[in-house]
Amino acid sequence: MKQHQRKIAVIATIVVATTIGGAFAIHSLHGESEGHVAAHSPSNHPKLNPNGSELVVRTFRIGGDPNGRPQGTSHTFTGSLQPRYLASVGFRVAGKIAERKVELGQQIQKGQILYRLDPEDSELQLRVAESDYLSAQSLLSQATAEESRLATLRKSKSVSQSEYDLALSIRDVAAARVESSKQRLTLAQNQRDYFDLAADSDGLVTSILAEAGQVVNIGQPVLQVMQQNELEAIVSLPEGLIPDVKRFRATALFWSRPGLELRAELRELSPIADPVSRTYDARFRLLDSVPDLTIGMTASICLTDESSSGIAVPITAIASRNSLPIVWRVVRDAKRSDSARVEAVSVEVIQYRSDGAIVRGHLEQGDEIISAGVQRIDEQVTVRIWEAN
Repeated sequence: MKQHQRKIAVIATIVVATTIGGAFAIHSLHGESEGHVAAHSPSNHPKLNPNGSELVVRTFRIGGDPNGRPQGTSHTFTGSLQPRYLASVGFRVAGKIAERKVELGQQIQKGQILYRLDPEDSELQLRVAESDYLSAQSLLSQATAEESRLATLRKSKSVSQSEYDLALSIRDVAAARVESSKQRLTLAQNQRDYFDLAADSDGLVTSILAEAGQVVNIGQPVLQVMQQNELEAIVSLPEGLIPDVKRFRATALFWSRPGLELRAELRELSPIADPVSRTYDARFRLLDSVPDLTIGMTASICLTDESSSGIAVPITAIASRNSLPIVWRVVRDAKRSDSARVEAVSVEVIQYRSDGAIVRGHLEQGDEIISAGVQRIDEQVTVRIWEAN
């Protein structure tokens, strides 16, 4: 019995000694680890607060548009650049095209000859009209002389009144034939002039629709001409914007010319919706002229509602508190440039965009807000601003 009690005492002594030795070893290792970390920690790296309440965040400085003005709600629609005046030009007579004197994309001047028809038939018609006119003049001269002779004889009662009336009627018919043949001659001359298709105004040839050797009818288009140099952007607008589109500020943007923005104004709005897309075609006249813009270029119209102006912020800067949107404004610490506190600012989200959001609230140009990490922030924490450099 005593021997059994001595074995239990020895085992208890061994367990106590092992426990004390393990605790001492763990304490020593922990001290060495802390010393190693302290030895390798940068002296210029600020330590976090013991409770972990200091966070490293990114910030965004509110700046508005490039001119420092607040931004408004905007909508962008893509279409194409088209001329305001585009005319299909054709001959006023029928015939066979003998010559084309213009090329696609050529600038033309008023009065310049564009096409010529084969003039053979026109020359024949002109000669016939000239002959008819000369014949009518000859008959009028003869009838006039006969009427004068009978008028003299009538005074001496050598001819009857009926004979004189007949001579007078023949003279009047001859005079009418002269006037009619003169008009036909003028028409034939005009028809001959119409065989040369001349430009009605200055412009640009945008399409060639007929070639030499082709027979064309009266009025058949042979080419298209852009008159003047006025261009328009044609886009399709949804019905929800139709009542307010006239008060929006319009700006024209171009896919092939990044950074180019031209002022525009609404000139024409279709009163009928497209039966397929249920949108309305709108034509915006460009108020600024740029020489190297071409027809058919991809053009976008940005409509901005300046009455609902707001401030552009990153979408990641918008947080939520009590189901309402807020942003966290940074208040810098005067003693530590890299440390700051935050305060919540309630905002109203006017519009979400692909590159951010437009908000309205008690924010000013130059305010610094947190743009990343807003989910972990409350008003009890301090933040350290992360600098890219």
